[in-house]
Amino acid sequence: MRFASGAIDTLSGDMAQPAPDRGRASCSVRAANAEAIWRVLRGIVFAVLLVRASADPVFNALGGDSGGGMGVGALFNVLAIAVAGFFLLQAPLKAPFPVLAIWGPFLLMAFSSTLYAPDFKAAARLAFVMLSYWAFFAMPFFILRSTRDVSRLVLLVIASSIPPSLYAFVDIARGISDLEEFRLQSTFSHPNIYAFYLVLVLGLALYVRASDIVRAAPRLRLLVTLYIPLLVAFLLLTKTRSAWGACGVMFLVYALRIDRRFLAGLLLVPLLFVANPSLLDRLTDITAATEVDSFSQLNDTTRLNSYVWRQALWESAIPQVLERPLLGHGLESFKPSTPHFFALVGPQGIDGHNFYLQMSFELGLPGALALVWLLGCVAWRLLRGWRRDPPGILIISCLLLAYVLESYSDNMHFYLSFNWYFWFVMGTIYAWLERERMAAPQGARRRA
Repeated sequence: MRFASGAIDTLSGDMAQPAPDRGRASCSVRAANAEAIWRVLRGIVFAVLLVRASADPVFNALGGDSGGGMGVGALFNVLAIAVAGFFLLQAPLKAPFPVLAIWGPFLLMAFSSTLYAPDFKAAARLAFVMLSYWAFFAMPFFILRSTRDVSRLVLLVIASSIPPSLYAFVDIARGISDLEEFRLQSTFSHPNIYAFYLVLVLGLALYVRASDIVRAAPRLRLLVTLYIPLLVAFLLLTKTRSAWGACGVMFLVYALRIDRRFLAGLLLVPLLFVANPSLLDRLTDITAATEVDSFSQLNDTTRLNSYVWRQALWESAIPQVLERPLLGHGLESFKPSTPHFFALVGPQGIDGHNFYLQMSFELGLPGALALVWLLGCVAWRLLRGWRRDPPGILIISCLLLAYVLESYSDNMHFYLSFNWYFWFVMGTIYAWLERERMAAPQGARRRA
């Protein structure tokens, strides 16, 4: 009762009156209860974000998987969707366009395609995984109340990287005997997932340094700055070339537009490649193209590099897309279909390594357009909010561009833990921009 009364006094000045009427008291109690529930749900979101980056080994040990399987990981998915759903039911008009209209077409097509997918169970599982991405994009619209909350949420995501960074040293110690084949993955289930997560955390570290709205003590900014070289070293050891390229572009933009001192740091990166020849081999492998007239010429000594192999897969898949351009073949249908049109895979099949192409194959061309609509709406919101925080929005735009580029050559929709953090960050910045827009005077909004 003491907590309830304190919350009531805080929320409503009318409760301090000597004889409040019964209706007003009832309204204040309801508001106090809603506030208490909101705090509990926000605490759940914070806790999940803190531990999810380092939870895959625990989920695997307990029999679940990190991609939405029916284990502990699936319970986290259900929890995330339930929390976002509860927020939405409590305030359905809070942010109808970003929460519903942006994601709605893509999710509607994804769930509809499960009805004619070759494996309904696998398709439904992936559809709910994608729904959890929406959940983390939507949550900031309900838990962000001030500009200071942006700092808290961004620092929360950076803090989630500390356990994986500590475990990375264990992973390195295990693989140091064979650096030629070693790829750092830390607590994640694949090196690529860890690499894309590192790009996100590095971008947020730059955001903390550059943004005009982040409220952080000088000592904390210094710690974040000192953390950057370690994360870069980890990123190189993942040997994920698309992540290298995306991060390189982001650092170059930051150095040219915000802090030219970082140009000196970029000049040191080639030394790391010289110190570890396996990194250089990983980089030059993609430029060593092999010209063949037919797949029958391939053998143990004549192979396609990874990018040419992807191109061959994509060229083989495009005619299949055009066979069913409106509805597609159903969610999770690309992998089991590849043995029928691509000679370089076994009977188990393989995924598309191109998010856009795979969605075109599985959801049809309207599904690919819905994905472009989703990414385009977020980009448009960032551009419209540019004047509110130019250096910060520049870095967040680079993170969105990195995701767009990474989706060109990887199966981004399967990387659950990374997508949770990425879409939570995008939702946080979008929610802050919407809040600032609504808080501005009507005349100022009209001029903007």
